[in-house]
Amino acid sequence: MNKLTLDSINLLVKETPEKIISESEKRYDNIINATAERICSGEGRTLVMVAGPSSSGKTTTSKLLKKAIEKTGRNAKMISLDDFYRSQGDIYFFEDGTVDYETVKALDVDYIGECLHSLMNEGRCRLPRFSFHSKKREYYVETVAEQDDIIIVEGLHALNPVITDQLENEQMVKIYVSVSSRIFDGDEVLMSKRDIRLVRRMIRDFHHRNSSPENTFYLWNGVRMGEDRYLFPFEDRADIKIDSIHPYEVCAFKDVAIKVLDRMDKKSVYYPAAQELRQKISKFISIGETAVPEGSLLNEFIG
Repeated sequence: MNKLTLDSINLLVKETPEKIISESEKRYDNIINATAERICSGEGRTLVMVAGPSSSGKTTTSKLLKKAIEKTGRNAKMISLDDFYRSQGDIYFFEDGTVDYETVKALDVDYIGECLHSLMNEGRCRLPRFSFHSKKREYYVETVAEQDDIIIVEGLHALNPVITDQLENEQMVKIYVSVSSRIFDGDEVLMSKRDIRLVRRMIRDFHHRNSSPENTFYLWNGVRMGEDRYLFPFEDRADIKIDSIHPYEVCAFKDVAIKVLDRMDKKSVYYPAAQELRQKISKFISIGETAVPEGSLLNEFIG
C-alpha cells in the first residue's frame, strides 16, 4: 500500500468519496480471498491461528475468512480463545485487584492444546463456553470436524508458542492481523497505528458496551502492556500478515469519535490525551458512519 497522507485521504473524500470507500473495501476483499486460497491449498484438516492486538479486526477477519473458505467448497469452523479463559477464582490479577485478561496465563493453555489436538486427530472435542458476565466457564459444546475441515482459532495469544508449540505436528497456517499503516501529515506521523486502533476501540466501547471514554483510556493502558509482553514478540512467527487499515476509516469515525471524546471530564487524568487525539481526528473530512458498506470490517466497531 502507498504511504497514506491526510491530504490524499481528504482529497478523495471531498471529490470522490465512493471511490476511496470502494477501493478500500475491494483491497481487503482481495486480501481475504488470497489468504483463503492459500489456506485451502493443502489437504486434510488445517488449523488457522489468527492473532492480533485489540481492535485489529481479527474477529471479523476470521469470519470473512470462514466465508471465503466456504465459497471454495471447504467447511470451516471458528474457535475463540476467549472461551478458554480460566474461571475468575483461578485467573490472574493486577496489583490493584483487577483481572488481568491480557496474560496468556489467564487461559487454560493445557486444555487448549488437548482440545485442538483431539479435534485435529480424532475429529471431535468438548469446546468450553466462557461467560464474561459470570466470569466463569459455564458449559461445554461437543464439536465435530470432518477430515477436510478448516479450523480457525482466533485470539490475542493465537501465535504464542506456549499454545502453538503443543500443536507443532499439526497442519497449521499462522496469521497476524493488525493496523500496520500510519497516516502522515507532511513528513510527520499524524495517526499512529495504535491511535487508529484506539479510535476503533473507543467507538466500539461506546456503541456496544455503554462505556465512557475514561474507561476506554484506562483499559487501554493494560491492553498496551499485554500487547508488548504477550503479542508483539511473536508476530514474526506468522506465515501471513494482514494490514487491516481502511484508508477512509478515520473520516467515517470522525463525528462519533469527537462526540465521545467531548464527553471526557476535564478533570480526568486522561483529558490531555483525549484532547490530543481529538485534535488529530478533527483534521479529517467527515464522511459519516452511514457511508460504511454492509459487510465491511469496520462494522465490527460501529455495529
